[in-house]
Amino acid sequence: MRWLLALILVLAAALPAAARDVAASAPVDVSVTIYRAPSRNGGSIELGSLGGFAVVSETRRVTIPAGRHRLRFGGVVDGIIPESAIVAGIPGGVIEKNQDADLLSPSALMRAARGRKITLTRTNPATGKPVQVVAEIVSAGPDGVVFKTAAGTETLRCSGFSETFRYDLDAQGLNAQPTLSVMTNSPREVTATVTLTYIAQGFDWSANYTAHLNPDGKTLSLGGWITLANGNSVSLANARTQIVAGGLNRAYVARYVNNQPQVIARCWGMQKTSDIPLKPDRPYELVRPFLEPGYRRFRGEKDRNDIIVTGAQRKGVMMASPISVSAVSDEAMPPPPPEQLGDLKLYRMPQRTTVAAMQMKQTRLVDQQAVPYEAYYSASIPALSYGSATAQWPVYGAIRMLNTKAEGLGLPLPAGQFMIDQSQFGRAMLVGQPSLSDTAEGEKLELSLGNAPDLTVRRVTLSQTANSQEVEVTITNAGLQAAAFELELALDPAHQIDATTNPVVLRDGKRLMLFSVPAGGTVTVRYTVRIN
Repeated sequence: MRWLLALILVLAAALPAAARDVAASAPVDVSVTIYRAPSRNGGSIELGSLGGFAVVSETRRVTIPAGRHRLRFGGVVDGIIPESAIVAGIPGGVIEKNQDADLLSPSALMRAARGRKITLTRTNPATGKPVQVVAEIVSAGPDGVVFKTAAGTETLRCSGFSETFRYDLDAQGLNAQPTLSVMTNSPREVTATVTLTYIAQGFDWSANYTAHLNPDGKTLSLGGWITLANGNSVSLANARTQIVAGGLNRAYVARYVNNQPQVIARCWGMQKTSDIPLKPDRPYELVRPFLEPGYRRFRGEKDRNDIIVTGAQRKGVMMASPISVSAVSDEAMPPPPPEQLGDLKLYRMPQRTTVAAMQMKQTRLVDQQAVPYEAYYSASIPALSYGSATAQWPVYGAIRMLNTKAEGLGLPLPAGQFMIDQSQFGRAMLVGQPSLSDTAEGEKLELSLGNAPDLTVRRVTLSQTANSQEVEVTITNAGLQAAAFELELALDPAHQIDATTNPVVLRDGKRLMLFSVPAGGTVTVRYTVRIN
């Protein structure tokens, strides 16, 4: 027997010790880099359908005993892609990674309580007073909760009276917050500072700009804001925040979603008293529920919570938090210049910020005063008439700026929405809401202000032969100010324009006639199109 006992002890010593859970500290430093949704080039964002993502890097501290242990990182973003997680700083390295996705909830706790004892509080039909009964949860699912007592097996809330229960159990496998766990084997006990980096979905950002046209008619004040959006349930507090502008090529990543059925505490079968046969020895009896002394029920008052999770009834009503949009003050420090990230642009927020759960936040991107601009009007018409001899075309107003330091800008500007206004009788009036595409330093910014009703373009075909067409275009200005005008002539490359009364210039691949239309006046131009 001694040799058998010794053999058992030797074998037990040779077996690897069971892995124990070791919790890492909360993040002591957080950095988040938010990427715009690849399919969206500017435009607004909706908190409920964010198509962007973020790279989150957290610094944590942990004491790891010697041996094999499961290191748990609680409070990671719930949109985490577990296979993207990289853990650096663990002496024993990472053996495996797991996303512990079964979160603590009333439904999850109910499923975890199956087969365990609970305390059921129900109403005694004879006295109307609450009594406590020891019961065991048999099953819990969408159809209801079945429990077993000394009197038999019943369904919760089928007695017709108030029934609640409370339990105190070790909810193993459940987490109060999203958790990532990794397995490690440390050769010795060590206290380390580790870095957890991962990709998480449910983020996005957008740019918004304001432009106020100054009274001089030559300069404007330009402001820019970045809107950061976090559609997850976890906040990234006091984080170093960056955004990346540009079109990132990103493949679709399938993500496993833990869709456990919801537990609904209702009477299974939903029977009525008329469905239950009357038994002579168990007559129906109507009982007024027992009310504690001093308790008064007001009309319209809702019932108290039915399921008590922690043994203490929750106070207050749990309400959905409204979307909050917070903004950094105009007095905040200006952002640093963007950095090159491959073919993309990286913008760093000038101060740490909290990217809060289920919120959008704005932070300053650009603030430039007295930026020169050029206001102009334009119309695009086919140079050659293929239909009616007379036609009228719409005219659009626009402003143009050059994105250089010499012109007061010189910043890569991410795609976004503009709001342009000017003062009229002492009030700021909206004059346009154009969109801006990603604009690099040195490029032109051309922002449309919409239709200009004071200007009209009328084209008339004067004569036509098999090889040519003579056209007259009249531009009329009913406004009170002269208008710089650009007439674009759209033409097949095989055809040619000659015999013009105004020169034709080629700019950005467009054939343009440039002139000024006086206030209350007209300008008439003629040209001939040679058909080859």
